[in-house]
Parts: sequence; structure tokens; C-alpha cells
Amino acid sequence: MRVHWILAVMILTGCASEKLALAPPAGVDLSGHWKLNVADSDDPVRLSQMRNLPSTAGPGSGGGGSGGGRRGRGGQSGGAGGGASQAGAGPSIPPVASFAEVLQWPGVDLSIRQSSGTAVFTSDGAEHVYRPAPPAKKVSGEPRQVVGWDGKSLVIEMQADADRPPLTERFQVSADGNRLVQEVSVTGGRSNGFAMSRVWDRLP
Repeated sequence: MRVHWILAVMILTGCASEKLALAPPAGVDLSGHWKLNVADSDDPVRLSQMRNLPSTAGPGSGGGGSGGGRRGRGGQSGGAGGGASQAGAGPSIPPVASFAEVLQWPGVDLSIRQSSGTAVFTSDGAEHVYRPAPPAKKVSGEPRQVVGWDGKSLVIEMQADADRPPLTERFQVSADGNRLVQEVSVTGGRSNGFAMSRVWDRLP
């Protein structure tokens, strides 16, 4: 089931930038004060460690993540060495450690202010403003970020350079309004990529 879930995320995020809206549907608001639920979130540090270990699993075994619970989802990629050794076009996915800053931000304490489609995230003394805009033309050698809304999800798609496949973040509030869920995925290249999620609980 987990493999199917990851594939579904990758399919959705692969074409997200082409259909993103500038504002969410009426009533969708990420605003609030949130605290990270560690127990229900994937651990980016453990994920990084798993990605940097060579895979010893055989074909069809799903890599080394089948027994990792919430913190083993990155094992579906087959380890850091599994994808790079395969022939094929496209960039290889670098170790998860190179995405460490992105994977660990926002931190434990997060405040969000949303006005229309623009969301301001404040965490760990840093403030990030996510302002949706039509995708700009990619300039070779320059970082690219696309922000917009896919239904009820705020989507941030980043590509640092031509050698690194896109990393996509999706933020959405649960149906009861008490949880904020972040889904992170890397797709493309000569690997199956990886996906992880983190959850924040709403504070009074």
C-alpha cells in the first residue's frame, strides 16, 4: 500500500506546476499556531541516514523501508546507491542530506498567517512568504520556485539546478481543522525518489 501511495503522490506532484491556482477554494485557510506531532511524523534525520546506506534488499522487496514504520518511507527508493547505478537519462537524486534544511523546516513551533492565496510561515526565527504567481520561465543555472494552490493544498515546488530533480511540498489542513499535514516528495531522475510527511497539531 505504501508503494502505491508514494506513486500516487509522485504522479500528482509531477504535473502540479501546470495547474496551480493563485488562491484556494473559499473557506480554505492554513492560518493558526501549530506544534509538530513527532510521533505521527516521519523523521528526516533517520530518512537521511537510510538513504545514505547501500541497499541490500533484492528486486521487488521495496528497499530497506518496509519495516521502518513512519520513519522508513524513504527506503522505497532503494538506497542512495540503487538509483545512481542505473542507466538512463535525467539527473540522479542526491542524498537526502542535501535537502536537510528543507526537510526539517518548518520546525516544532509554526505560525501561519494567510491572506487570500498568500501564506506567511514563521518558525525557528525565520519567516517564509509563499505568494502564488504564474510560473516564470526557467533561467538556466538559477534556482526556481513555483507556488500555488492545488485544491485545498498549498504547493511549493523547488528545483535548485539542472542536476537536481524537483522537490515538492504540499501543506493542507485536515477536515476537522485540527491538524496541518506536510507532504514532501522528490520525483524524476534515475531513481524512484522518496516521499515523507509531517504533522502539526493546532494549538489554542
